[in-house]
Amino acid sequence: MFNPTFEGTPQGGIISPTLLVLTLTGLEQAVKAATSSKDKVNIIVYADDFIITGASREILESKVKPAVISFLKLRGLTLSEEKTHLTHVNDGFNFLGFNVRKYDGKLLIKPAKENVKLFLDKLRNTIKNSRQCNDGSIIRQLNLKIRGCSNYYLHVSLNALFLK
Repeated sequence: MFNPTFEGTPQGGIISPTLLVLTLTGLEQAVKAATSSKDKVNIIVYADDFIITGASREILESKVKPAVISFLKLRGLTLSEEKTHLTHVNDGFNFLGFNVRKYDGKLLIKPAKENVKLFLDKLRNTIKNSRQCNDGSIIRQLNLKIRGCSNYYLHVSLNALFLK
């Protein structure tokens, strides 16, 4: 059944991230205009998520955050205080299901703990819900899930996921 949408965009639809990419176009220029090259500010945008790194917390608080807030305000958006975190890379942060953190000066990217737990819960549920299936069927279902997860986290450390 088709129900027309008269306002906004459907959550999870393909147009939503596309619109946000268009909306966030120019964010990097706005932040770069508010900072100098010695501030070492970098921006990573993926759909409706972004990370901004800087040389110090003071630069991020005094220059970058006000620039982002004014950039979003011009577009009718606000910066979510509950989702906005200022943290040091040694303390780590999660982005797109990955945990990024420096350990003893070495950057390590691995699956976020919440995502590992969700994945293991899915595997448990698959096994519990397939008690009437034969072994081959269960193994095929598990293999599909494990392969998908492995492909998503292909380029990061998977020790936390597969060596428990």
